[in-house]
Amino acid sequence: MAKKQGVEGLLSRMKLNWPQAVTPTAELIMRIYRLNDLAFRNARQQTARHGLSFTEFEVLATLRSTASPRELAPTELYGSILVSSGGLTKMLHSLQRRRLISRSQDKNDRRSLRVRLTAAGRRVAEGVMADVQCAGGELLSAGLSRREIARLITLVRQLLLAIELGQRKSDYYPHA
Repeated sequence: MAKKQGVEGLLSRMKLNWPQAVTPTAELIMRIYRLNDLAFRNARQQTARHGLSFTEFEVLATLRSTASPRELAPTELYGSILVSSGGLTKMLHSLQRRRLISRSQDKNDRRSLRVRLTAAGRRVAEGVMADVQCAGGELLSAGLSRREIARLITLVRQLLLAIELGQRKSDYYPHA
């Protein structure tokens, strides 16, 4: 199996063979994609160390981030993670067997079972989150100082807010 080429090698090859495709936008987007790939792989390795898939961790983390009693309807959970509804049901059964969640009848919808994080699930979610954050911090600090990370957070937040709210550069810079 061939080693995955880094983005710098790919960009170098493109500059030689297709220079018009190497724009500042392309360079940034390609680097963001690669960083996402590395960060996601890093997080999956941490969750696997705890015997969880990344999606199972997402379920536990989503429940952990809700108000007490840390409970959601499956449809609310489904909207916050990237998995099919059938996949979610299978995953919930697995998490329930491991006593990381419990399920109880929904008072408002008798066809649905509410999903609640158990004390064991909370401990697992918090432990995995600590490991994911530590590993992610190591990944970022390999090339950036704390000050640079803080600046990058500000810039990425600014960009995401503009994109998610549908704003354009001209909204920020009327003369652009």
